Amino acid sequence: MANLILLFLLNITQVLGDIWLSKAMKQFGEVNLVNSESWIPLIIYLLTNFWIWLGVIFLMLSLGLYLTIISKLDLSYVLSMHSLTYLLNALFAWLILDETISNIRLIGTLIITIGVLIVGLSKSLYEDRKNHNFNLALLGFSLSFYQSKTWLAIAIIALADSTGDLCLARGMKQIGEVNLKSIKSLFQQIGEIIINPLIIVGVFCQTIAFLSFISVLSWADVSFVRPATALTYVCSILGAKFWLREKVSLGRFIGIIFIVIGLVINR
Repeated sequence: MANLILLFLLNITQVLGDIWLSKAMKQFGEVNLVNSESWIPLIIYLLTNFWIWLGVIFLMLSLGLYLTIISKLDLSYVLSMHSLTYLLNALFAWLILDETISNIRLIGTLIITIGVLIVGLSKSLYEDRKNHNFNLALLGFSLSFYQSKTWLAIAIIALADSTGDLCLARGMKQIGEVNLKSIKSLFQQIGEIIINPLIIVGVFCQTIAFLSFISVLSWADVSFVRPATALTYVCSILGAKFWLREKVSLGRFIGIIFIVIGLVINR
């Protein structure tokens, strides 16, 4: 029950952080990172805008919950339970940001969510009897990223965020399960987290993903961007299998297919 509560809070804080950041960036307007003259106004805006700070606070809470949960559970399972954020993002974007959610976008989001759930819930339903290589399929799909700056930005987000996920997960496995019952032990673990090289690399990668995410929100709807970043999950699952040595069953690869189908529809 405690883990379910933590997962619920993780989803809510992540979604609200996304929503407030999207609200702020829509007010600022489209970001042009190629033009260096626009950097100073952007930095000043990021440092002084209320909605940016509110979004960052919620995302920091989400990061704290995330580190706590991945110290207890497999990364692949946590990410699958995180799939609720895709639907919540669409709902909150419609209610709070007044974004228009087309039927095709909603269908794509639902398929992505189903794919992520299949991946997470398949551990007990299937056995990993063979090694499946989806690299060629993913490579073919990735060629479409270069058709627009939005998909290019999403590709950067996915690679940076998934690398961050994997480094954070491996770092937290080294540190051990977070002990919330002992204040002394908790502060000791926080100290270990701060100086752990993998945690530092993970935070750096997720900072890159965060800045890219903010940029793309200045011209694209969060109800489109957040489901599209499910590509991060595909990269993270493959990394969990080959780097973290987590067992990834056939069912999880089937879930990945659903995610890719949803991404194609959501274009």
